[in-house]
Amino acid sequence: MPKRRLFFGIWPDEGATGRLARLTVQLRDDAIMPGRPVDADRLHITLHHLGDFADQIPSNLVAAACAAAATVVTQPFEVVFDRVGGTKGLFLLRASDELVAMRTFRQVLTVALIKAGLRDRIHSAFNPHVTLSYDFSDVPERTIAPVGWTVRQFVLIESLLGEHRHIELGHWSIRS
Repeated sequence: MPKRRLFFGIWPDEGATGRLARLTVQLRDDAIMPGRPVDADRLHITLHHLGDFADQIPSNLVAAACAAAATVVTQPFEVVFDRVGGTKGLFLLRASDELVAMRTFRQVLTVALIKAGLRDRIHSAFNPHVTLSYDFSDVPERTIAPVGWTVRQFVLIESLLGEHRHIELGHWSIRS
């Protein structure tokens, strides 16, 4: 049974985190999102899931991921999410547009990970979203007032599965 997960992600900035916390309260008050909201300090967009582990995450994997991240050079970019809905037990915040700049950034990170020898850790599927609740049943998607921010950094996270904790193992500024 996995106890740890390693992934690259994007944290919302402070303003967006506050807006997302208020949004989850409003969605619960309006009976749109029953269930427990994700803690504000765990809200994120997953860029690359690098694996689940029963025990410790291999230190050489963390080192390779950090080395790859340090080589990423690109511009800060905007993300805007404007839809919510439930699917397969998750209640998600999604975007109407394609989030081209974020997909481009993810591709730059993908290339860096491949160059660092982590090709076997790369999954091509990418569905940008922020999970707002994990204990929820399917609900039709609906439009909401947009929530967005400028992405200026990305992070390497160790998630302690079942403990509702994320440990930041590294963060990098998005720079050109």
